[in-house]
Amino acid sequence: MDSTRYSYSEIQLATNDFSSNNLLGEGGYGFVYKGQLKDGQQIAAKVRKEASTQGFEEFHSEVYVLSFARHKNIVMLLGYCCKENLNILVYEYICNKSLEWHLFDNVDNPLEWHRRHAIAIGTAKGLRFLHEECRGSPIIHRDMRPSNILLTHDFVPMLGDFGLAKWKTKDEDVQTRILGTIGYLAPEYAENGIVSVRTDVYSFGIVLIQLISGRKAVDLTRENKHSSLRQWALPLIETLALHELADPRLGDYNTYELYHMARTAYLCVQTNPEMRPSMAEVLRLLEGENDHFHHLTEQFIPHYSK
Repeated sequence: MDSTRYSYSEIQLATNDFSSNNLLGEGGYGFVYKGQLKDGQQIAAKVRKEASTQGFEEFHSEVYVLSFARHKNIVMLLGYCCKENLNILVYEYICNKSLEWHLFDNVDNPLEWHRRHAIAIGTAKGLRFLHEECRGSPIIHRDMRPSNILLTHDFVPMLGDFGLAKWKTKDEDVQTRILGTIGYLAPEYAENGIVSVRTDVYSFGIVLIQLISGRKAVDLTRENKHSSLRQWALPLIETLALHELADPRLGDYNTYELYHMARTAYLCVQTNPEMRPSMAEVLRLLEGENDHFHHLTEQFIPHYSK
């Protein structure tokens, strides 16, 4: 499926000449601007500063990956524009900021439990599509974290930012440069640069713990072992101290759903990648199919078999 090639002047016009009023965010790659095309379509234009070959590779990886990744939980790439040393990716505009913003910056309106649960399931569906349903070849996202999960006006999660995504062409794990975000990197990836669909599953497990707890993946303001989310959370899940795990800002929550989410997260963040479930299994666990994968949970947490 080909993405549209836009002219530079079209994007310039849509963003009001890349006006600072339209700036949505910036990162190592450059800037993202909100805009509106002549046909009324709202866009987010990601302008990559072409400082390195890596930027160029990431740009092509993203165009290529996203032109095949069409799913209701994946941000749609509308097209791209190349001009001299500028590469611009043109996405549909997602209006409700990122999960990161809602969990950590939106102090006055903490996300309600039913939204967190729906965001977990929608994100899992997007990842399952990338890993298992995408033109025969799994796509590994490699940078799964709350700032890359955008939310629509009715809080449907959309996976974005595929600059680091990798096609997996054969069965063996891919070895690669380590790019990603501390706190979300699976041990085999952080230590040896080995990346597979299971490295995404690990990162997703960390995101699940964040949805439950409202805590950052690494929080240096917390003392000793509590600075690492995983180290803090695992003993609480093992002892089923779910009230201690739950975000104190949550009013009511569904204990049954939280239990399933915590159990799923526990399996996702196992050190041994072989022990982690696939995204299809993750979805079944999140949706509370009790008998499914009981043997797995039994291996780790004796309470679960009762």
